[in-house]
Amino acid sequence: MKSGLVLAAALSFAGLAAAQDSQVVKDRQNLCQISVPSDWTPDKLVHSMAASPDKKNSSIISALRAGASYQQAVQVAKSTYTVTKTVEESDARTVFVYANRNGKPGGGIYVATGGSQICVATVDFGDPAFESPAQKIAASVKPVK
Repeated sequence: MKSGLVLAAALSFAGLAAAQDSQVVKDRQNLCQISVPSDWTPDKLVHSMAASPDKKNSSIISALRAGASYQQAVQVAKSTYTVTKTVEESDARTVFVYANRNGKPGGGIYVATGGSQICVATVDFGDPAFESPAQKIAASVKPVK
């Protein structure tokens, strides 16, 4: 019984520590949010944008206006970016990986959430090895409650 309590306390502490390792960045209307690593710096002018300390990775979040079309937002993104992999595609969420436009290594993750509030975000990365952490950041995109 004691070991179960110790394990539960340890897992609770680990979850708390993980939560403290990130910070929430909201769009300018405070309708959508994304969680980025705690060492990322929000942009001074564009508060919905944040970048890693080395500036090789960044994210930006935005909320689409009321009445916007989720399907149209996704179609525009697919025609804008060179999609290299589709991670998820449904009426609730679309996530895909795209290649850098300048031909350099790296790329980005695009995410859009469906529903009454459409949230759109990108997480750009300069090193292909950052794709997995970028997907975890993108998975945090959601409307503000």
